[in-house]
Formats: sequence, structure tokens, C-alpha cells
Amino acid sequence: MGSKYTIGIDFGSLSVRAVLFSVEDGRQAGEQVSSYARGVMETELPDGTLLPPLSALQDPNDYITSMAEAVKGLVRNSGIPKEDIVGLGVDFTSCSLLAVDEVGEPLCNQKRFRDNPHAYVKMWKQHTASAQADEITRIAKQRGEPFLRRYGSRILSEWAIPKILETAQKAPEVYQAAHCFMEAGDWINCKLTGKRTMNYCMAGLKFLWDPSRGYPPDAFFEALDPSAKELVRKKLCPESEIYPLDVRIGSLTREGAALTSLAPGTAVAPARIDAHSASAAVGVNTPGKLVMIIGTGMGMTLLSRREVCFKGMCGVSYGAVIPGLYGYEAGLSGCGDIFGWCAQNCVNESLEKEAGEKQLSVLELLTQKASCLRAGENGLLALDWWNGNRSVLADTKLSGVLLGLTLQTKPEDIFRAVLEATGFSARMVVDNFAGHGLEVNEICAVGGIAQKNNLLMQIYADILNRDIRVAGCSQACALGSAIFAAAAAGRSRGGYDTLDEAISSMHCREGTVYHPDPQSVRQYEVLFQEFRSLHDYFGRGGTQVLNHLYRIKGDAGNENRREDNEADRLSGKGI
Repeated sequence: MGSKYTIGIDFGSLSVRAVLFSVEDGRQAGEQVSSYARGVMETELPDGTLLPPLSALQDPNDYITSMAEAVKGLVRNSGIPKEDIVGLGVDFTSCSLLAVDEVGEPLCNQKRFRDNPHAYVKMWKQHTASAQADEITRIAKQRGEPFLRRYGSRILSEWAIPKILETAQKAPEVYQAAHCFMEAGDWINCKLTGKRTMNYCMAGLKFLWDPSRGYPPDAFFEALDPSAKELVRKKLCPESEIYPLDVRIGSLTREGAALTSLAPGTAVAPARIDAHSASAAVGVNTPGKLVMIIGTGMGMTLLSRREVCFKGMCGVSYGAVIPGLYGYEAGLSGCGDIFGWCAQNCVNESLEKEAGEKQLSVLELLTQKASCLRAGENGLLALDWWNGNRSVLADTKLSGVLLGLTLQTKPEDIFRAVLEATGFSARMVVDNFAGHGLEVNEICAVGGIAQKNNLLMQIYADILNRDIRVAGCSQACALGSAIFAAAAAGRSRGGYDTLDEAISSMHCREGTVYHPDPQSVRQYEVLFQEFRSLHDYFGRGGTQVLNHLYRIKGDAGNENRREDNEADRLSGKGI
């Protein structure tokens, strides 16, 4: 029997990446990327319908088109016979939620819902359901619901249930028409296998489900909103179809094979959250090791043999990351997104000209210039809440803060302050874990930013005062999915009989290790104390100004939207 391969399909915020790996040793054998045609819809739908502030929607049809293009291109260019590709696995940004009809088609494909935002995919960074998240938290506290403790005693608008409740309240016609609400990763698997399933990862961390306790009771949902009383039974995946991560959920149907150009019968693994998929890729399947995946945001996972519930984590669920262990989730709502914001909005004409002359991107030039600064030299301190705060405050209504600006402040000063702010926020997470008895013995970083930005990783090592190991593979999320696919295929088909075997053989080996610099550690310790004071003042009740600004912005945006829609109505547009 010749060499066998599996494919990891990694769905990001703007594109999908299909990567081929050898089952024998995890060696990458091919890669193909395809961008989504519509990207992220933040201001309007394809038909011009205006969206409210804080929207982040996607067209699920883009996922299918881009996946087909990426996987077919991968198989074609690799030259490997499709019979030697024994499995595939999907990971996805989460929570990316969509409503589907009884045959699994997105409601946005129906003519009557094409102008309804609630019929499209609500991305992980859509924050329009903050009121619903707050109400879920309030009612759960009032009723003493045990699930709330597993989510740090506060539910975020990024999760599934607030988004579903928002649909029920703001678009009851979409809610009633929905046969099921699904994570996008599970929906992709449904398209590939013909089976509607969910997985321990997404169910446990985004849908308030627990393998030993199930979903919250109907009475809880009725207390939230009478129309949602039967949400679990009528709108969510049955518990019998929620799968652990180390199994095979099904095989490619003829339709799934046609979409991918793979062979019918190819094994399909359960979907996973992208950040959590990376743990397997770097060989993390034991307690005490923290994995940071640095992308548009930052996902952080930690494994333990015990369940400890405390404020500041996003969630803990058994088997959500690695079977047999409790997986803890935390992270930052913005990382690469904020760095990109700096490159777009904090530069001047001369800097752009210099970047062009040096044949560098603006981001690369900013990094070069920021590397010349010592810790604290810019005189700035920032709170990295451009997209709210996921951990440890769990408040999507917070926004960014930048202190210390003078007439001498330069773009690279601001850029470095933002890099440092994400490091300080990561330190808040690590300290919070350790403060509740969950020791962090090792830190591993994955993702393109971790591999490419030496300055950022050195700043993190200095702020955390720990060695940081950067994974030696560039596509850790996809590799993790391919590892799970090898376990789903089984040894009889060329894969592995256990997930541990697959991880041991296929995980990527160590890359660069960043060691703390003692002088920078001392300076950052002083700055971190100031950061923590600022963090607590703006985030823990010293002032409500950021929450008030959030409300004022929303009110003004909604008023402008009403005026625009009324103007369209009077002019005949959209009639």
C-alpha cells in the first residue's frame, strides 16, 4: 500500500485554505487558497440593504464555492491519486451561525429573505446581539442555571444562543422558517456527508451544551422569550447527533465527492473551532500547555484533567479540544485585525512613500520602525479593545483606548503600543488561569503572524516572562484538521486507530523559541501594572464611558439607517 494523505480545510474570516498532509509524518504535500467573493459584509447586503453598526455577516454560498475551488485545485496540482487521500477534516472560525431549511439550504437563498440580515451567516465578530447576551446572563443568574459557571459567569454576543435569540426577537419570520441553526463548520460537513451533526467542540463552547448535562432546560429558554421555549427540540441539533472529536461522522457522498473531486466514501471527521484544531497540530494533548493562535483575533486554549469554573474564561467543556480532557477557552477579540487597522489608518504620506521605495508593505515597515524602539520609549499605553474584550472581561461593548499621545508621536509609536497591548491582554489571561489553579507550564504560538512577526513574539515573551515556542508549521489549523481526519479514516484505510497515534506521528516539530530579555521584562512589568490599572478602570466599573459611547454610537447609527431607508422609500428605490 502506497503513501496516504489527508486534507485539512481551514475556513478563515476572508478565505478558505485546503492543505494536503502525509499521514505517515505530517509532511505538507500541497496547499491551495481561495478568497470569499463577498468577504465580510459590515455595512450592506449584496442587494444594498444597509446593516446596523457592529455587523459582520457572510454569504454561506461563498464557503461552498471557495472550498470547491481550493480542494479541487489542491488535488489537481498535487498529482496525488484521489484514492490515496483517505480523509478530510474541517475547522472554522466560530461562532459562525446560519439558519437553514429542512433540506439544509441557507435561508438567505430564499427570495423572501435576501434582504434580511438574520438569514445570512452571523460571524464570530458580529456583536449586534449584546443585549440578548446580557439577558441570557441575567436570567441564568436569576434561575441559578449551572451552565453559566462554565462560561465564566457571562455569556458573550459572539456565541450561538444570543445570536439565535436575536433572530427570534428581531426577525421572527426567519426564526420560524429555520428548520435548524447550525455552525458553519457543521453545515459544511452536512454538505459533504448528507448528515446533520454537531461536535463536542462547537456544542460545548458555543451552544451552552455539556456532554454530561445536555442543553439548558426548556424552562430557561421560555424565561428568556416564550417564542424560544422549544428552541432546543425544534431548532438545534439533537444530542444523539453530537459527536466526540476522535470519530468518523460519515463519508463523502457522491455530491460531496463532486464538490471536492475526492473519492466517494472518503472519511470525514467532526468539524472543530479553528483555534482548537491547532492543539493537535503542535502535539499538545496533555495538561498544562497553552496554545495561542494569532490571527484576526487570538484564540487561547488550555487542557486540564479537572473542571474549574471562574470568571474571565470564555468556557470550559469536556472533550472540546482533546478527547478525555477539559478544554478551556479564552482569547482576544482583536489581534491581526487591529494591526491591519494601524496600517490603514495610522500612517502618513511619507511613510507610505518610504514603504513603496523599500518594496515593503506598510505593515512590514511599521514593524521595522517599531523594532527600533525600546520598551516604554514610545510613552504610550493602549487597551486593545477595538473589537471588544473577550477575556477576561467578556464585554463586547468595550472599545479601544490610547493614552500618552503628543505632537511628537509617530505611527510606529502607536503601532508598537498596540502590539504591546495585545501582549498585556494575553498576560491577563495567563495570570487568570494560574490564579485559579490551572498552571501554564508551556506556551506555544501558531499562525502566520506568529511565524512572520519576530517583534511581536519577542514582545510577548518579554511581557509574559516565559519562553514562547512558535510552531514549525505554517498551517497549524489545517494540520490539526488533517490529524483528526487520519483518526477518522482508521488504520484499515491508511490512517490511525487512535487520535493519540495520529498526533504522535503527524504533529509539527518545534520552530523558533523566543526567550525573555531580562531588561525588557523589568520595563514591561512596570508598564503592565499601569495597564492593569487602566484595564480595571475602564473595564471593571471605574467609569462607564466606553459602554455609554457604545450605546450612543448604536443609537446614532440606527437613526441614520432609518433616515437612509426612508429616503430610499420616498425615491422609489427598493420598492
